[in-house]
Amino acid sequence: MQESNQEMKYKSNVDTGFDFREYLGRLVRLWPLFLVSLIICFAAVFLYLRYYVTPAYHVSAKVLIDDSQSSQGSGQYDLNGLLGTTSGVDNQVEILKTRFLMESLVRDLKLYVTWFNVGSFRDVELFEPPFDLEFTVNDEVNKTLALYISPTDTAKFSLKYTGDSDEEIVLDDIPFNTSFQIEGYGAFKLNKNNYSFAKGKQTYKVTIAPLDNAVGRLRGALSANISNKLTTIIDLQFDHAIRAKGEYILKYYIDEYIRQNIRDKSRIADSTIAFIDERIILVNAELDGIEQNIQRFMQDKGLANIGAQSQIILQNSNEYIKELATLETRMMVMDGVEELLSKPGGRSLISGTALNDGVADQGFNSMLNNYNSLILEKERLTLAYTADHPYIDNVNKRIESMKASIFEFIKNTRESLNVNREQLMKSAGQSQGDIRQLPAQERAFLDMSRQQQLKQELYLFLLQKREETALAKPSNISGIRVIDPPKADGSPFSPKKQIIWLGTFIFALLIPTGKIYIEDIFNTKVRGRADVEKRSSLPIIGELSHHTNTGEVVDFDSSRSPIAEQFRGLRTNLQFLMPNEQDKVVLVTSGMPGEGKSFASINLANVFAVSDKKVLLLEFDLRKPKLSKTYTGSGNGISNFIIDNQLTLADMIKPVNKAGNLYFGSCGPIPPNPSELIINPRTREMLARAREMFDIIIVDAPPIGAVTDGQLLSEYCDVSLYVVRADYTPRDLIGLPEDMRREKKMKNMAVVLNDVKEGSGSYYGYTYGYYNQEEVKDKWWKRIGK
Repeated sequence: MQESNQEMKYKSNVDTGFDFREYLGRLVRLWPLFLVSLIICFAAVFLYLRYYVTPAYHVSAKVLIDDSQSSQGSGQYDLNGLLGTTSGVDNQVEILKTRFLMESLVRDLKLYVTWFNVGSFRDVELFEPPFDLEFTVNDEVNKTLALYISPTDTAKFSLKYTGDSDEEIVLDDIPFNTSFQIEGYGAFKLNKNNYSFAKGKQTYKVTIAPLDNAVGRLRGALSANISNKLTTIIDLQFDHAIRAKGEYILKYYIDEYIRQNIRDKSRIADSTIAFIDERIILVNAELDGIEQNIQRFMQDKGLANIGAQSQIILQNSNEYIKELATLETRMMVMDGVEELLSKPGGRSLISGTALNDGVADQGFNSMLNNYNSLILEKERLTLAYTADHPYIDNVNKRIESMKASIFEFIKNTRESLNVNREQLMKSAGQSQGDIRQLPAQERAFLDMSRQQQLKQELYLFLLQKREETALAKPSNISGIRVIDPPKADGSPFSPKKQIIWLGTFIFALLIPTGKIYIEDIFNTKVRGRADVEKRSSLPIIGELSHHTNTGEVVDFDSSRSPIAEQFRGLRTNLQFLMPNEQDKVVLVTSGMPGEGKSFASINLANVFAVSDKKVLLLEFDLRKPKLSKTYTGSGNGISNFIIDNQLTLADMIKPVNKAGNLYFGSCGPIPPNPSELIINPRTREMLARAREMFDIIIVDAPPIGAVTDGQLLSEYCDVSLYVVRADYTPRDLIGLPEDMRREKKMKNMAVVLNDVKEGSGSYYGYTYGYYNQEEVKDKWWKRIGK
């Protein structure tokens, strides 16, 4: 039952889980490394932010789009938002992102050329170039050219660049304002302008990027969004390293967008004027024909003038003629529009406002304006998207829908106008009675005069509208208003200093933490007491610190060093494992060589000796004896005693301390068969005689992980001490004494933890300062890596 309880205790102790308290203690003990890590990391980040990284600023602007025209028109067009189609403002956002618009900006401002002031750590971009570099853009060049320009005096400069073969080319003493050649790029000329040579010798860097690269880079820095879908305000944002230059570029970009919008409206006026000109030619031809007919009629009939009665009748019919002229004009405009839109692929831009007189055709005008807006939107979107893109497909559907609405409106309006014309003709028929009373020649003349007047009214109307359109063309406005001019933020958005400093602080803390973590991953050795307790149920009766002195024997007579006090503690704990008077023999072993069992054996014997005990130290490591290097035997050793039956215990031991109460029995000659000697009856006889003569017998045995000698000797011993060395013994060997105990191969076992470092989580670490009166601690910088 007791064995079962011990087994359960062992299983509960074998815990490989994470010990947060122990881990935190190790971190606290590494505070010097934390401090050094913080200093180094903060210094590196300061230098990075100060001298290496280039800050970038957000430049923001807001533009208001006049979407009033797109909000008018037919009910079908007003349902776009409800049907999920794209509004005009959404299309304007996409137009602002087009490559065509950005390419125009790059070409106009030569943004493919960038000037830098060459510095020791980084190159600083310049807004105002110190010189004017003239060259012809070669669209076929797809590699960025970097020129390093250094003025040598007021008349010359030197040039350095990398050629096609990656070799460095230097051109010296090039005169200003003179052309020079760069192979693969063409002719260049550098003009001084108003450059001040008082600045001293300065090197400038000029990068000439391919046009496509420059356009792509600037498009990536520009964003256009609609923050509120209920408004027609577009938020523009442009990112740049120079605040003033970013504001300048965005302002010019908006101006270019407005200019293109005005050019689109001017195209509508030009198209309208062309349409009116075609109608004027037709009406003029008809009017000329009527006037020629009147002239021939009067010549053939010999008429010089018509009578007074005919004049009165003609004046009375003027009002009807004007109304008929208005109807004819409206019908002519609609016929012309229908003819243009009916052509295959017809995309004419016609202003409906310029082709009517009054408010009679406001619905027709609105539909034509909406149609024109859709045509312009499609043209701009085509610059950025392919024909099968959803945006283009959506606009095509809306254009066809609008054309269908216009055709339906024309059909209905034509029917209404025909009815009105018939009514006017009927009213005009009341004057027919008066006309029938006129002579035949005057009646015929009156009919031709009425046709002439009708065509004259139409001709004058067309001339008036053409002049109005021509006068209105220069005053076109874009419908776009800048409500918030470009303005750069006061602080850069990149780099994010707060995040970088926070990340640096965390990284600096992770360095010591990572050190411990990596040590845990790659470490397979016993670090301290916790590692033993997790893997074994054997009691740990002593912890021995690192022995810094060169000698093997600790001074117990006058020293109160930590190591001396730890051996005294081991002596006290060991007495609890030997409660009976006959319990005298202590076996000291380990799992592998080098763990300090011989060191523990010697000093354990000495610490018992200073307590007035008569102690015998036996060197039973018959394979690799080490105690003989410290103590000299009597000449006969253990192997001699076992082989020679004539030898007594007194013949093989001798006192080795000043008090004469510590005796040492050496190994003697190394035998070829140590195990056979150990099981020899003389071994039992030796230890039995030693029990009679001594108070404590310390047996230094070979490692039990290598040979079976220790197991054989444990039969004659009362206590078995298993020495484990910190940072040396593999963790797997901790299970060896546990197996020995469980399989009852060794009895009354306990563990002694040797070579424990300060800060390893052992009890020794807490008591070190109390006893440390003779040994001096390592300096803090030496303990950083411990």
